[in-house]
Amino acid sequence: MVYHSSFVDEDGVNRACGCPLLPLKSHIKGPAPVSDQDRTDIVDEAITFFRANVFFRNFDIKSPADKLLIYLTFYINVALKRLEGCRTLAEGTKAVINLGLEKVPVPGESGFPFPGLFALPQSHPEAELFRNYLKQIREETSGRLLSVAYRPNGTPNKWWLAFAKRKFMNIIIP
Repeated sequence: MVYHSSFVDEDGVNRACGCPLLPLKSHIKGPAPVSDQDRTDIVDEAITFFRANVFFRNFDIKSPADKLLIYLTFYINVALKRLEGCRTLAEGTKAVINLGLEKVPVPGESGFPFPGLFALPQSHPEAELFRNYLKQIREETSGRLLSVAYRPNGTPNKWWLAFAKRKFMNIIIP
């Protein structure tokens, strides 16, 4: 059974492209509201549920936050694929930083992995808001992923990096 997001009630949460802009426990500047440090956010959920959700080919969407969970699961899969050949935390950090510097496509642009999952942006400002939110959430996810993909001594955690070989929802990672 697929793990779903616990963020089903998002009253008062802004949206862009049909996606809720959920709060993040983040120090990274961006459009996401800041969440309390002691509360679970969508990035925590994505990392916690990744190893179970990556095995599924279909994902039943129960709330708009599930769309963001799907996107983050795919992003974690891409990041792990980049970390696969990195033998130290320093190499892994460099690979993830390079991934973060890549252009972030939004729905309707080429390279967006899930056409039809999110609504097309209605205006250029909405597209830029969503792009900036995705960029912020990707950077936050990358930082937290490094802390689980590598042990405290800087060596790779094989129990995480083994999942780089999995294809989430049968999507081939470029």
